[in-house]
Amino acid sequence: MQTREITDLFHKKGLKITPQRIAVYKFLAENPIHPDVETVYNQVVADNPSFSKTTVYNCLQVLSACGLLIPVKIDADKIRYDADVRFHGHFKCEKCGKIYDFTCEEGMFGGLENFEIKQRDVYYSGICNCCKDK
Repeated sequence: MQTREITDLFHKKGLKITPQRIAVYKFLAENPIHPDVETVYNQVVADNPSFSKTTVYNCLQVLSACGLLIPVKIDADKIRYDADVRFHGHFKCEKCGKIYDFTCEEGMFGGLENFEIKQRDVYYSGICNCCKDK
């Protein structure tokens, strides 16, 4: 993803454009691996040695709050992040730990009429095809 595309996206969301936010968002948009804070930090600090882990954490919080990232809370001990903000589910393999995206119908759930929905998460876990075939 080009920096210009990212700055345009930030403008639309009313976000202040900083090199830190650009670097964090660019990494997540180009690497759909559902990384945690530590992974994002280790990747962006290589090209930006002045970034602190706190800075990266704060960027993730701001980008999530404005709807540019989805916090994926499929792990009990860490939050992962996804730049694909379309409605979809996540599957975590219990053997290899990889997280996969899958599609799901947005209107397939019932019983919440007249509720104010603030967050929607669909999580599954089990064994992925690669691990199952081993």
